[in-house]
Amino acid sequence: MSPLADAAAPDGAAGDEARVALAGLLRVCEPPCAAVARFVGAQGPVAAWQAVLARRAPRAVVSATAARVDGVDPAALVARARADLVAARRVGARLIGPDDAEWPVAAVSSFTGAVGRGVRGSGPPLGLYVRGRPLAGLPDRAVTVVGSRASSPYGTRVAGEVAYELARAGWSVVSGAAFGIDTAAHRSALQVIRPVVAGAPGSAGAGRSVTVAVLACGIDRAYPEANRELLDFIPRFGSVVSEYPPGTVPARHRFLVRNRLIAAFGAGTVVVEAGRRSGTLSTAAAAEQLGRVVMAVPGPVTSAMSVGCHLLLADRFAQLVTGADDVLAAVGSASGAVMGAGDGAVPGEDPRHPTDGLEPETARVYDAFPARGSISVQDLVVESGLPVSAVLGALAVLQLHGLVDQQGPLWRRIRPDR
Repeated sequence: MSPLADAAAPDGAAGDEARVALAGLLRVCEPPCAAVARFVGAQGPVAAWQAVLARRAPRAVVSATAARVDGVDPAALVARARADLVAARRVGARLIGPDDAEWPVAAVSSFTGAVGRGVRGSGPPLGLYVRGRPLAGLPDRAVTVVGSRASSPYGTRVAGEVAYELARAGWSVVSGAAFGIDTAAHRSALQVIRPVVAGAPGSAGAGRSVTVAVLACGIDRAYPEANRELLDFIPRFGSVVSEYPPGTVPARHRFLVRNRLIAAFGAGTVVVEAGRRSGTLSTAAAAEQLGRVVMAVPGPVTSAMSVGCHLLLADRFAQLVTGADDVLAAVGSASGAVMGAGDGAVPGEDPRHPTDGLEPETARVYDAFPARGSISVQDLVVESGLPVSAVLGALAVLQLHGLVDQQGPLWRRIRPDR
């Protein structure tokens, strides 16, 4: 019997074979790892984990896991995976994967499209450690708000006002729990529920997250340490997320890697303040690569903290926004939420085609769908005449816009609301 099979004892989450496999895979490779993600997608986590333990996985997977697997007893690797699950449970966290109902399918699907387009560093997460409310539904009705750690009073105020108004309108606010703009966004979003905190239960419940904090360290750590109280409070009404195993320490490259998740979890990304070389600009770049709306708030021309925003606006990389109304208009328009008939429209008819505004290849894949019923990716490749990578990228965009839906290995078109 394999070490992994031995691990599958009936002791809760740590005894679930697939969960142990997922924890093990997260432990032995540094994200993002597109090769491992593809292998897990094709084989499933259990078979992929067994192959990694036996060193009989594809060469790219063996190479990506060698640093943490070579010379280590497979039984020790399994024991470490089980220990990670126990450590997560101690802080009220759970490990979720693609087979779980709360997996944010639409958010993660955008990585498939980016990988298909050759975007480096855009591999999807293998699994996610989560404290608090479920992530299902993201990025629908979620907006990412990010900015400088050394925010000015102006930036802090604007970020707080935008986040509060978004949360009050029923939108989740996504950020990275760093000092400055991130903290202002999280705290202001939580102000929406402050009046009921005194009588609120400690359980997160099953509702939408008011705010989502994505970490660049293990789920059992608080970074910055000064935000520990905030990170412990968020799970009551929101979610704290990490793709790193418990105990993982924050590092510069991990902040850049986690930024792609921050961008993916929102339908759009608002940069409130950013210096010329701010790491926040990597979040804006990730958002653009994932097909998200990028927005920036202008600031005083005398402020070094607004130079990054002004560069985004000058390059027409971002849309100019000055408040929550602008943000909702930009995100709603891009997501197809604002698709009214308009003046002069014939009642009962939508003057727009569902793919208006999308790239030609994306529209071509949409048109390859049958009017009714489902279709496989391979059949879409044949019908559209496009390579599989282009089709997968288009499907990610179409799913984000609510135009198609996945049902196992098949896809179907969704009729737009009229």
